[in-house]
Amino acid sequence: MRILWLILIIPLQILGLRRTNKVYEETYKGYYNYADMTDRLQRFSQKYAHICSLVSIGQSVEGRELWVSRITTSPTADVPGKPRFKYVGNIHGDEALSRQLLVYLIEYLLTQYGRDVRVTELVDRTDIYIMTSMNPDGFERAVEGDCTGSSEGRENAKHHDLDKSFSDEDKLFSKTSEDLPEVTAVMQWILEKKFVLSGSLHGGSVMATYPFYDGSSYVTSGLTTDDALFRHLTRTYTENHPIMKMNNPDCPEDLNTSFGDGITNGGMQNYNYFKGNCFEVTFGLSCCKYPPASQLFIEWTNNKEALLAYIHQAHIGVRGFVMTRSGFGLPNATISISGTDHNITTWMFGDYYRLLLPGIYDITASSPGFLSNTVKNVPVIEGKATLLNFTLEEPVEEMLLLDPSEQPMITNDRLSTPGLPTSMSPIHTLDFQHHSYDEMEMFLQLLSAIHPSITYLKSAGRSVQGRNLYVMEISTNPGVDQQGKPEVMFLGNLHGNEFIGREILLNLVEYLCRNYGEDPLVTRLVNSTKIHIMPSMNPDGYELKQVSGDLSIIGHGNSHHVDLNANFPKQPRSGNTVEAETRAVINWIKTHFFVLSASIRGGTESGLGLIWSLLFFLFHMKIDTVFAFYVMVGTDMLTWAYRSTDTLAVNIGLSCELLPPEKLLSEYWEKNHRALLHFIQQVHLFVRGMVTDGQSGKGIANATVMVEGSSHHVHTSSTGQYWRPLAPGSYHITASASGYTPMSVSVHVLETRVEQVDFRLTRDTLQPSVEEGEQKDFEKLMEWLLAPGELDQLIRSLIPAQTLQYRTYRERTEFLRGLTFNFPHITRLYSLGQSTEFRTIWALEIAGNLKFPQPAEPKIRFVAGVHGNAAVGPELLLEFASFLCLNYGRNPAITKLIDRSRLLLLPCVNPDGREQAQEGLCSSSVGYTNAHGTDLDTDFFYGNASAQPETRAMMDLISGGGFSLSIVLEGGSLLATYPYDRPNQHAQNEQTLRYLASLYASSHPFMHLGKPGCTKKSEEIPGGILKGADFRSHTGSMKDFSLDVGLCPEITVYTGCCTFPSEPPLFSLWMENRLPLFRMLLEVHRRLSGVVRDSKGHPVSDAVVVVNGSMNVHADSQGRFTTLVAPGTHQLLVQAHGYRQELQQAARSTLMVVVVINTVNSNRSRVTSLMSILICALLIWHLRSAKFSRIQDGVRWLRSKRDVLRMEAIASEKSPLRQEFLDESESEEDPFLVEGH
Repeated sequence: MRILWLILIIPLQILGLRRTNKVYEETYKGYYNYADMTDRLQRFSQKYAHICSLVSIGQSVEGRELWVSRITTSPTADVPGKPRFKYVGNIHGDEALSRQLLVYLIEYLLTQYGRDVRVTELVDRTDIYIMTSMNPDGFERAVEGDCTGSSEGRENAKHHDLDKSFSDEDKLFSKTSEDLPEVTAVMQWILEKKFVLSGSLHGGSVMATYPFYDGSSYVTSGLTTDDALFRHLTRTYTENHPIMKMNNPDCPEDLNTSFGDGITNGGMQNYNYFKGNCFEVTFGLSCCKYPPASQLFIEWTNNKEALLAYIHQAHIGVRGFVMTRSGFGLPNATISISGTDHNITTWMFGDYYRLLLPGIYDITASSPGFLSNTVKNVPVIEGKATLLNFTLEEPVEEMLLLDPSEQPMITNDRLSTPGLPTSMSPIHTLDFQHHSYDEMEMFLQLLSAIHPSITYLKSAGRSVQGRNLYVMEISTNPGVDQQGKPEVMFLGNLHGNEFIGREILLNLVEYLCRNYGEDPLVTRLVNSTKIHIMPSMNPDGYELKQVSGDLSIIGHGNSHHVDLNANFPKQPRSGNTVEAETRAVINWIKTHFFVLSASIRGGTESGLGLIWSLLFFLFHMKIDTVFAFYVMVGTDMLTWAYRSTDTLAVNIGLSCELLPPEKLLSEYWEKNHRALLHFIQQVHLFVRGMVTDGQSGKGIANATVMVEGSSHHVHTSSTGQYWRPLAPGSYHITASASGYTPMSVSVHVLETRVEQVDFRLTRDTLQPSVEEGEQKDFEKLMEWLLAPGELDQLIRSLIPAQTLQYRTYRERTEFLRGLTFNFPHITRLYSLGQSTEFRTIWALEIAGNLKFPQPAEPKIRFVAGVHGNAAVGPELLLEFASFLCLNYGRNPAITKLIDRSRLLLLPCVNPDGREQAQEGLCSSSVGYTNAHGTDLDTDFFYGNASAQPETRAMMDLISGGGFSLSIVLEGGSLLATYPYDRPNQHAQNEQTLRYLASLYASSHPFMHLGKPGCTKKSEEIPGGILKGADFRSHTGSMKDFSLDVGLCPEITVYTGCCTFPSEPPLFSLWMENRLPLFRMLLEVHRRLSGVVRDSKGHPVSDAVVVVNGSMNVHADSQGRFTTLVAPGTHQLLVQAHGYRQELQQAARSTLMVVVVINTVNSNRSRVTSLMSILICALLIWHLRSAKFSRIQDGVRWLRSKRDVLRMEAIASEKSPLRQEFLDESESEEDPFLVEGH
């Protein structure tokens, strides 16, 4: 019976635990009391623990917690280099709206992270703190619907106005902490965090206020220089608030409803400004202090954009670090701006943010005990903070010898302005001392924040005692897989009592960072190599050694007293217990393709001389015997790495002592640092290459590369690359992969250069290849998606992007950059050129394999904004791009689709016209043309030397070819059109073009009905499709140019009758067009594609494939051809010079058609040519001398023999008889009528 109760109770308990994490969707129907608010905030922190934490900074008079939600990446750790931002609400208990809106803001940030690009960037780059209620006691006494408020609800439980109780600049704080625990807690919080920017939310008026309102003596000091900045900050909020920006809130109880731009002077912000480094603005959110709950959703809508826009302002001005010569951050250093007496101080890591408006400034950093450092003419640009780091020197006598020209580096996204040339001596400032774990952690975080372009700091795992095993990756574009860059790894402190490796590697990290761009060798190595450095594998043992003194045995093992260097598994499934540190290092090594690895050790005086002795031994003996020098009890890391991974690992002993004196560290560094760099350089002096599929050219992942005589094999990366360390000499190398025939080559390795050895493997026909298996899976996916209703169902199940809004050129640019910032592995943003007014014409590429296009990968183009007043198309394409990016990696179908496709999105071809167009004008021509007044869709003529810059950019793109299909979004009607736009011309593949247009229209809920309804006299359009010339006949269209020059069919889609509707209909327009857009993306995978080969299997590069007797498709250099066709079976006539023509039937599919053609027999070819010449001569003789009837009989005879002759001759345009025969449609009398004239 007891067991039965357990069976019943335990599942209920589990369900109860799960229920605590559930966060119900916001209804906006009521206010949260203290208990409800606490519960909701706790649920947020549990469900979104990766970006949200909840802490209490104190308690109210009545014991209620002062909750603060922190929203950022790593929400439980302090990270250098992120500006800290805060919102504080409900300071007056009866001003309840702010409390509720901040709960909504928390939910919005958490739920939209990873979905909305703007929110994701905010959370990633900002440390956001939100205190929903500073006065929870007063709120409990306030009454809903009371718009004027009362002192009972306004004040705290001790009857004090919290907003007026912060200590003054010059006066002592008179009230006790017992009377004002809320204020005391917030003051301590402000001083601890040193916030950069803050918003204080109130009620009872609709305006924004900033310091000062109380007539203090210091009103005329700091305000004189920061007044413009405060006004900018307030305008940021007011201009994004629909009521505030009108400056007419019409609040009857408010005597100060209008003040300039909705801005007055006033608040708690004085304390923030003078004591806390922080610029704070107070915002009145509504006329009513405690509006009815029925107004909550309206108020949230009014304030949401303003709340988000204001947070962005934490990223303007100047930012950076103030450091000592040793590279450590200086907390509480002063940052001064010339011309203002308001200074700020650095935070705990030495980092600072100083908000400034665009301009040129002289900035000084100073700290007691250090010489101040001033940088003149620091440029600050709009929207981005300029990076300015300072190094402060101690005023010692040796300072007189320093090069006075050394200056800090100033950088930002658009600027890279070094100071005067620095000294030629290496920049190296790390203190030569033993560093604790905390010091090492702070130092690595600082370097990562100071050098973000070349460093990526991560943890490979944790030690037994929970310390991070930090790894610093140093390379250009760090943290991203990069083809062509070999990887090298250094590991130190394997034994906790071997200090030398840890300290030398910390020096190496800083030396690489500080000398990048200064030292040619360092710069070259960082540019061409991925360098991974783990300074300490055994931080627990290190800390134990620090505490326990100099006994050599102390700290050797980890906190479990296990020797980590004898803890690696002997076999893949051996039963020995693997420690947490060992497991983390094993996983770390296995996730990378390290070519060389080095463990930096102490306790043996091998120095870097041993490296070269080991390498010399490697160069003259077999590789496998290197590790005989390090025989240990159990399995050491080197032996495990050699047997289980691709890396060639060595031990490097730098000192006889495990714990050398600090005074000797600089000597060891000087002896070894250049040799460490040369060790990295060795990775570029071995054998490297690619293993690819001989048919597709695609890299083969995990292929094996073997050297005859060695049991150490290496494997290819995901892109098919490999590196193999080898000594100078001659070798026999073999590459093999599952499903392929092995290939062997002989190579001679030299000491002074890298040998490039590539392998192109042939598939083993007896075994199905991995690629064929993937192809079959993709075919099944396509079959499923094309089933009725399945694609629509898939789209409905995806994460919505919800980014729809009209954007200016600048906003569109920032949005596109945000996409590439958040999705760098599948997006690439580049410029096609510039418009007439020098705006960039952006192209966004989306693909699963950006850097290495595959031959069989279809390429589709989506274009909008050819006419600037057609404003819907650009926003639909931006939403489409966001939709794809957000669901890549989350939805398997979308992931496979993007992996096998290449999309190019051009949101706005005519950015100048788009800037001129006006929202809400459905039929206005403003913005239709470019800045020169040219309709771009009439400017596409081949060889047009006077083409507009926008046209030229598109013509260059189209002429490059490679696209299977193009979709152009326009406005002003509701239909789809296909080529040609020019009159009286029919396309060879008109049936296919019509099919493609009908495909879009039939997927649209209204377009296929054929009733645009744009005018009262609108005629019905069957199926919602028309030939371009039948809709708007004109020449020089992009559609015609694409088909004629780019050989790419282009369909123009008119999304609605109104060219520039108001913003609300955008959502419904997206819902109407999202299914057709996806349907066209699927269609490029249903093309007719194939390869033409000769009888020996070689590709025929000059082949022409005539589809259905009318459309010519040219094969590329590899014999591949592709074209879109309508459903059904198609006749393919394949022709090539020197080959017999081949007739074959094929249906469109995701599979390739293989056409084999045979060469023409040379003797027979000569006979055929002679026969052709003879027949020509006879024909000419008959035309000139025979009677009319006999000529006519002769022509009929020739016609009867034409098919026979064609079977024996090459059917190409070079045939000498081609022009002599009449087509079926020509009259028999025609040639004689000509002759008669």
